This record gives sequence, C-alpha cells and structure tokens, in this order.
Amino acid sequence: MKYDVTLSIVNYNDYERAKKAIASILQYTHGVRVKIYLVDNASKDGSATRLADEFPSISVIFSDKNLGFGAGHNLVLPLIDSDFHAIVNPDIIFAGDILAELADYMRSHQDVGMCTPAIRYMSGEPQHLPKRNPHLRYLIANRAPGKRWEALRGHYKMLDEDLSGVTDVEFASGCFLFVHTPLLKLVGGFDERYFMYFEDADLTRTLRKNTRVVYYPYAYVYHDYSRASAHSARYLLIHIASMFKYFWKWRGQDDAPVPGGMTGPKPKQSGKEVR
Repeated sequence: MKYDVTLSIVNYNDYERAKKAIASILQYTHGVRVKIYLVDNASKDGSATRLADEFPSISVIFSDKNLGFGAGHNLVLPLIDSDFHAIVNPDIIFAGDILAELADYMRSHQDVGMCTPAIRYMSGEPQHLPKRNPHLRYLIANRAPGKRWEALRGHYKMLDEDLSGVTDVEFASGCFLFVHTPLLKLVGGFDERYFMYFEDADLTRTLRKNTRVVYYPYAYVYHDYSRASAHSARYLLIHIASMFKYFWKWRGQDDAPVPGGMTGPKPKQSGKEVR
C-alpha cells in the first residue's frame, strides 16, 4: 500500500520518550495516511517489543546491533512506498497535524525537496535549530563560554536572520526532517560513515545540490532535548570523530548544483516566502 507519509523513529533504550512520540503522532495525524516504522538499535530494555504490543499499527524493525542514527533510519528505505518520509527523533512530541500541513506545503512547492518545522523546547521556548553549514569556528563558539562568542553563535544559528517566513537553510536538524521519499531514496539516505552527529548536516548539503531545503516556521513540534555529547565523554568523542569526517568529506566543496547529478526539482536562489 502506498502512503502519503511514512515515518521512521530510531530507538535505543528510550521506551518512555518513544512511547510519547508515537502516541502523539497517532493522536494528531488525521489529514494524511501515515505508516510508522520503529527501528530498534538492539535496545536492552525490551522497549521495542513493548512498543510493538502497545501500538499494533506500527512496524518494528529489530537490529541485532546498534547501527547509529543514520544507518538505523536507512533500514526503512527498501520498505517505504510514500510521497514523503519523515525522520523523527524519539524525543519529539507532536502538537498538531504537522504531517498533513508539511505534505500540503511540499505538494504546492515542487522545488522544495526537504523541509524542517519550528522546534520548541518542552517549555515552549524556541530551539534555534536551522543553522548555517558547520565550520570549526562555529563549533568552538557553540561550546565556549563568554559573551565574546555570542555573535558567532548567533550567526551559526541564524539568529541574525528573519526566520518569520519560509527560509532556505544550509543545515536542517535531524530531529525532524520531512523529505520527498523518491529523493531520499535517490541519494541513498544518510551517509552511514557517521555513527551519530553531522549526518543531518551532510544530508542537507547533499540534497541542496539539486533542490531547496527550507525552514517552515508555521508548524512546530516539541523536542524533549538532552545534549548527550555535553554530558558523556563517549558521545563527545563520537561527536568529534563525526566532525572530522564531515570536514574531510566536504573539503574544498561548495553547494553549487552538480551537472548530471540527481534528477528532480531545480534549486532556486535563497530567499523567503510568505504563507
């Protein structure tokens, strides 16, 4: 059966948050036919079996090892038949029929290949996630204390831009991505060399070679965010390793369209749209 939207969540020992995410998706999604896939990265808490029992309409994919974020999401690519695919973190909570709204927007804007909505903390405060392409100076500023780094942090997070309308972005956060399914399949999904971190920046940059990626501020989700790499030495090392992989892969390259590259919508100049 072909769906309007398929959706994948990668779970690793995160039963409570994944349960809330799935429940909110099912509660608020009414305007499109959606199929949810839960990819379990060898969780040890039995969460995948519990979630499969509690939500019989979802499909669960059991991995025998922790593949990481991108490779986990890629497991669904051979299975999905849809117009659009949503990549959703288990810590995301829906607050409305966002899948229908994004599908309507993408259908009426064929030059947009991927979009991301507004992301809010659980408190309702905005989480500034559309960003510019990663550079070492931005990443240093993002972790360094002190006011001297504020301007650079703000530039990286596009705080110096008017994001009140639809805006082209260089880096869309992987916590929630909404993409044309054929386009996602065409590029092969995420680059699996990244276990975690930077795979979303990499995918955004890959897609932008032949299509637009935009921030759509008129719809939002909540993000029960925890910054793992700030609290764990292991995740910090993974973050650093992914950073070097990203910089090495994209060294000397820009985002100009590649002649003879992927087929599909042609890019437009960056700018804004009013809904």
